[in-house]
Amino acid sequence: MPPVLSSTRFTDLVGCPLPLQLAAMGGVGTTALAEAVATAGGLGMVPSSETPASGACGSTFLMPFAPPLDVVRETAMAVRVAEFFYGDPDRRMVEAAHRGGALAGWQVGSAGEASAAEEAGCDYVVAQGIEAGGHVRGTQPLAEVVPAVLAAVRIPVVAAGGVATSRRVAEVIAMGADAVRVGTRFVTSPESRAHTDYVVSLLEASSEDTVLTDWFSEGWPGAPHRVLRRALDSARETGWRQTVPPYRGVEHTTSDMAMYAGMGVGDIIDSLPAAEVVADLVRLL
Repeated sequence: MPPVLSSTRFTDLVGCPLPLQLAAMGGVGTTALAEAVATAGGLGMVPSSETPASGACGSTFLMPFAPPLDVVRETAMAVRVAEFFYGDPDRRMVEAAHRGGALAGWQVGSAGEASAAEEAGCDYVVAQGIEAGGHVRGTQPLAEVVPAVLAAVRIPVVAAGGVATSRRVAEVIAMGADAVRVGTRFVTSPESRAHTDYVVSLLEASSEDTVLTDWFSEGWPGAPHRVLRRALDSARETGWRQTVPPYRGVEHTTSDMAMYAGMGVGDIIDSLPAAEVVADLVRLL
C-alpha cells in the first residue's frame, strides 16, 4: 500500500494519495508504466498515442500534433486527466476535455503561460524548469519558475524538471509545489519501452552529460529538447534527426537516436520497478 501522506491541492483534485505525477514520455511511456505508478499512489500518464490506463491516470496531447476536438473528448471519457503541452493554452481543448469528463492540465514554461492556462479553464498547471529532459518549454530554472507560477495562478501547480531523488522531491514540495512530475527516472524502469542501450546510457550519465539542443527536429522544428550529449554527437555525425527516442524493437541503431534526459540523470544509479521508484521518491515527505 502507498504511504499515507498529508494531502495537497493536487492530490485532492486528482484523487491519488501521493503528490507525484509520471511524465507521459512519448516513444517509451506505456500503459503498464502508468498503471504501475497509479497503483503505487501517483498519477500515471501515457502519451495520447497509447491506450489509456485505468485508475488515477491520464493522457497527454502535444499541441503541434493535436487531434480534433472530438478525439480529445473521446479520450477524456476514458481518463481522469487530459493534459496538453507545447502550445499556447487553448480554451477549446480544455472544454473538450471537460466535456469528456476529465480534468484538464497544461504544462507551461512561464508565469505568463500559466496565467493563460488558468484563464482557458485549466484545473492545474505543470511548471517546467529548464532542467527537464525531453522537450523544454521554458527558459528558467525550476527554483525560479515554480515561485513565479505559484504567484500567478490560484490553481494547483505541479513542478517538473530534473527531479530524480527523494531529497529533490522534498525540496520542490517545500517551495510550495502541490506535486512533482518525474520522467527520466521512470525511463529506466522495466515497465517503460526504453531500449536497453538507452537505459544503460542513462545509468552511466551525469547531469553534465545532458545538453539542450534543437537537433532532433524532424517533424517538430523549433522545439528545444534536452538529451544526452553522446547521442547528439553521434547524430551530428550520421545526420539522424528524428524525434523518437530509442525503444525496444527499433531497427535503427540506437546510438544516434534522441536519448532524452533531465539534469537529474546523474542521481539515477539503478533500474527499479516503477512501484519501487515511487516509494523511494516520496520517502522524505
